[in-house]
Amino acid sequence: MSNKNFDFITKLESNYDLNPMSCYFCGKPLSFKKYYNQYEQSKKFCSKKCLNRYISETNDNLNNTEKFASKSEKIIYTYLTLQYPDINITYNLRKIFPPYEIDFCINSNIGPIYIEYNGSLHCTKKERGVFKRTVQKHKINDKIKKLEICKNRQQTMIRLWSEIGLYSKPDIFNEALKKLKEEIDLQLKSESYGGKCIEIILDKNLDFHRYIDNYRET
Repeated sequence: MSNKNFDFITKLESNYDLNPMSCYFCGKPLSFKKYYNQYEQSKKFCSKKCLNRYISETNDNLNNTEKFASKSEKIIYTYLTLQYPDINITYNLRKIFPPYEIDFCINSNIGPIYIEYNGSLHCTKKERGVFKRTVQKHKINDKIKKLEICKNRQQTMIRLWSEIGLYSKPDIFNEALKKLKEEIDLQLKSESYGGKCIEIILDKNLDFHRYIDNYRET
């Protein structure tokens, strides 16, 4: 499946063609594919050779080379950064609530809006076979993070759940991203920040559902 099935990435490529970037080390122009593969990195390179030579010559360990857990998470991050260019968006957050990891954070003026993407392993009701322990661990961790962030810390979390593989269905993925943006926009405009978890759920029938768990202290 090509990323070009996502409208916002097609637009990103068109804009990139007008203003391409160069390798941080040698200055060679970067193809859009190489640019996108390193989209989340502040320093981009045309090859591993240039990357390794840069590290060797500068002793820069490039702490910003964190990888996404899935292609779906990278799509979400790219979409969010394009929709909110003036807001700092961070990902793979391990220092917020160690040892747990939170997928994304919209660092807004009203307070952090944490975003979690939970794929099919988080949603399945089948807790048998080789994935049993993994499924159970995901479900326990999801509950712990939700209660800590939304109830104990009185902050806001939005969780996008999908019972299907979103990356292979770009039309549905695009719709899910739009619904995610709608929820973020509502929170950015809200006068009552925190103490809630907004759930966006895509079921196997491709229907969307929305729920809110409110832990707001009065």
